[in-house]
Amino acid sequence: MVEAAGPPLLDARAARIAVDDVVAIDALTAEARGDRVLCAGDTGALFAALTGIPFSAVRAPAPGAAADDARDEAPGEARVVAGRLEVAGRDVARSAHRAASGAAPLDPPLPLAWTVDAYVAWGARLSGASPRAAAEMVPAALARVGLAAARKRTLRTLALPERRALVLAQAIVTAPAVLIAEDPLVGLDDGAAGFVLAALAGATEGRGALLTAARLDVEGPRGVLVRGATDVLVLAGGELAFSGTFAEVAASGRVYTLTVRSNAELLREELAARGIALRGGPARFSAALPEGATTRDVVLAATRCRAAIVELAPLF
Repeated sequence: MVEAAGPPLLDARAARIAVDDVVAIDALTAEARGDRVLCAGDTGALFAALTGIPFSAVRAPAPGAAADDARDEAPGEARVVAGRLEVAGRDVARSAHRAASGAAPLDPPLPLAWTVDAYVAWGARLSGASPRAAAEMVPAALARVGLAAARKRTLRTLALPERRALVLAQAIVTAPAVLIAEDPLVGLDDGAAGFVLAALAGATEGRGALLTAARLDVEGPRGVLVRGATDVLVLAGGELAFSGTFAEVAASGRVYTLTVRSNAELLREELAARGIALRGGPARFSAALPEGATTRDVVLAATRCRAAIVELAPLF
């Protein structure tokens, strides 16, 4: 994990993302220069804008839920409609980043009768490779994700962690500079998550990675993604609530997200006087509580400056 010498892996300047003309993310401003960026929270619209995959298709069902329950929210195309959003220096609004990135959506529909190598090769062909060139690319991609011995298996025989590794292999088959992967560990037990973590390590070796996660966990396999990230961004309610590194979080103590409906700037000043930094805005924020501080300090500060806090929840 290193800081990129060139342009930031993710660079947003007042970026506005709309889904079917309805604003989903507004005024996103962040710069992530490391090579492992983890975006957590309400990231569906961002992932859709970065990959071109319809927003309704990037919502996978929660364990035990019906598929339709997770795919009925805000369907449609996510686009950057204002500001600037770049991946590795390439403009997302103009899709200039697509040639340099590979997308791994969470549990997409698969042609179950196909073989593993046919599926990965088809990904290369969709990116413009000839049939012969695509076939030659497949072995290296599968080896990176731990599926070298599964080339001739049909997709219906793969277990869930193997399917997630397969999607990673298709995303990197043309050796893109950046991998964009959606919540790769969600819903997996420790053993299955370990397999996908190993696949992810192989898939991201030598390239930048933009990963999403519905929530941040610092324990277990999912915690590996957080602790290994060079940059951590948390989106809440269409705004950037937190931007930093896990090292900053660990050094700062407990971190909470807040939704503030009035007098946010006065609250920022009041908290600063108490040694608590308020990040984000204009309505969603994060606050790192130093040792000895509690949420009571936040509430007292809000009371003193008459700031309306309607939500206060732990980030980690």
